[in-house]
Amino acid sequence: MRSKISNANCARCAEGIAHNDGELADNTHVGVDFAAAPVAQRHRRWYERTGPSVVALISVLLLALLATDTMGFLSTDVGGKLATLEAMHRNGTLSPDLGYWAESADPDGSLYPMWSTTNVDGGWVNVTTLPMLLLALPLYSVGGAFAAGLIPLLGTVAAALGARALARQLGDDGVVVFWIVGVASPLTVYALDFWEHSLGVALVVWAVVGVLGASRTDGSWTSALLAGLAFGLAAAMRQEALIYGFVAGCALGVRLLLGGRPVAMLLRGGALTGGFALTWMANAAIEATLIGDATRSARSTGTALAAGSDVGVRVEEAIITLASAFSRTDPTFLVIAGLTVGVLIELGRRIDRPEPLRPMALAGGLIGGLLALDILAGGLGFVPGLAASTPVAALGVTRIWRNPDHRLIGAIAVGSLPLIFAVQYTGGALPQWGGRYLLPTGTLLIVLSVVVLDSDEGRRIVRQVAGLGLAVTLIGVGWTIERSHSFADASRALADRDEPVLVFADSFLSREAGALVLDEQWLAAVGESGREEAADVLADLGIEEIGFVQHDRGQDPLVLPGWDVVHIERIPLVSGLDLQVSTQVPLDR
Repeated sequence: MRSKISNANCARCAEGIAHNDGELADNTHVGVDFAAAPVAQRHRRWYERTGPSVVALISVLLLALLATDTMGFLSTDVGGKLATLEAMHRNGTLSPDLGYWAESADPDGSLYPMWSTTNVDGGWVNVTTLPMLLLALPLYSVGGAFAAGLIPLLGTVAAALGARALARQLGDDGVVVFWIVGVASPLTVYALDFWEHSLGVALVVWAVVGVLGASRTDGSWTSALLAGLAFGLAAAMRQEALIYGFVAGCALGVRLLLGGRPVAMLLRGGALTGGFALTWMANAAIEATLIGDATRSARSTGTALAAGSDVGVRVEEAIITLASAFSRTDPTFLVIAGLTVGVLIELGRRIDRPEPLRPMALAGGLIGGLLALDILAGGLGFVPGLAASTPVAALGVTRIWRNPDHRLIGAIAVGSLPLIFAVQYTGGALPQWGGRYLLPTGTLLIVLSVVVLDSDEGRRIVRQVAGLGLAVTLIGVGWTIERSHSFADASRALADRDEPVLVFADSFLSREAGALVLDEQWLAAVGESGREEAADVLADLGIEEIGFVQHDRGQDPLVLPGWDVVHIERIPLVSGLDLQVSTQVPLDR
C-alpha cells in the first residue's frame, strides 16, 4: 500500500524534520511518500537502521557454514569450481587450467575424472563462469575453501538487502522480507555452498529495484543503466539471469509505452540494454583472455537452441522445480506438487474473507505430514520445488496485479517462468534445492506477498507460512551439513587408498572430490566403451593395479576388460548409500 503525505501535514512534517537531531535544518519539505516515512528514520545513517540486522544475519549464516565441511558440496559443479580455485592458487595465475596427469595416453580427455572438463587451447577447463572465482581467489589463497565460502554467504545477505530495498520502494519497511529471504528461503541453503546462485539472485533483485525506479514518472535513465549492468553481471554467472533481464526490459518498455512516455521508453530501454551489453562484453573479453574462449556466451547459445526439446520431460521437470517437495517423479507426487501450489494460492486468496481458513490449514497440514513421512522414510534429501521450499512466495500471486508497481515486478517474476522451463537443463530437477533456476522468481514473490498481504490477518498468515518455510529451510541446512561431511569423508577415504590409480564408473562422482582430484591419479570410465578405453590407457601408462569405484547397489563389480577383481571394500557415502571399491589387476600380471 502506498500513500502520500498530505499538504495539511506539511507543518507537522517540517516540525519533525527540525527536531531530527539537527538533520535537514533548513526544514525543507520533501513531499515523500509512505515508502520513505517516517522522515526521521529515513535520514538515519545506514548502519543504524540496517547494520544490526545485517550483522545478525551474517552471524547466523556463518554458524551454519562452520557446521559444514567445505570439502563436500551440494552439487558436483562446486567440486569443479574449488578444484579450479586450487589450481589458480598453486599456479599463481588466473588461468583455470586444471592439468591432466594422463594427457599423454588420453589426449582427448575422454577419461578425465571430472565431468564436463574440456580442452580449450591446451588447457583443461571445468568451469563456464569466472567472475565469482576471480572474486574468491584472494580469500581462497588466505583461508582456503572456508574463506572462499564467505562470497556466496555475503551473496545471500546482499539478496536479502535487495529484497528489503524493493519492499521499501513498495511501501513496506522490508524487515519481514529481509528475514524470510535470509533465513527461510533456498538462499539460506545456497549461502553454504560455493555456487553463484546467491550472487546471481542478489544482482537480479537489485536490478529489479533499478527497473522499478526507471519505470516511474520521476525515474531516470541512470537507474535503467545500473539495472542493465547488474543484469549483465548476473548473466555472466547464471544463465537464467538472461531471461530475467529480457523479461524485465520488455516489462519496462510496455509500462512506459502504455503510460504515454515513448521517449522515456527509448532512452531508458536503451540504457538498460547498453548496461547489459557492456557487462556481457567485458565478461566475454575476460573469458577469451583467461580461458581462450567465450564459454559463457557459447553455453547460453547452446541452451537457447535446446529450447522446446524433450517437451514431456520439460513439463515434468517444470512441475518438480516449481512445486514439488519430493525428489520423485511418480504421478502421485506430481499431483501433490500441484496441490501444494493450489493450496497456497487459495490460502492467500481467502485472507480477509469471511470463509473459514480451516480447510486450507488441514490441507496444508496434510502436505506437511506427507513431506515429514517422506523424509523419515528415506532420510534427509533434496526438496526440489520452489513453492515447497518457499511457500510464502505463492501466497500473494492473485493479489499482485492490482497495482502498477506490483504488476511490473510480478510480470518479471512470473513472466520469466515459461522461458526458463523451456530452456533449463533437463535431468537435474531432482538433485537440487528449491528450484535453483527459479530463485529470483521466489525472492521477488516473497517481496510481493509480504507487501500485498498487509492486513492483520494477512501478516498472521504470512508469519505462519514463513514458519513452514523456515522448517523446510532447516531441513535443507541439515541436509547440506550431513551431505558435505559424508561426501568429504568418502573423498578423503578414496584419496588415502593404496592403489596407484582409481577408476570411477561415474564422472560426476569423482568430481565430488573437488580439489583433491588435482593430487590424485584418477580416471572416469563411463559405460562399457569407457572401460575398454581405460584398459588401453592404463596399459600405455604401465599401471598394474587399480581401484574401481562405483555405487554399491548389491551388484557384482564392473571389471575392466582383461582385468580381474582381487578384493572388494565398501565406503559409506550418504543416507545409507555406499561406494563399492574393487581392487583389480591385469589377468596377465
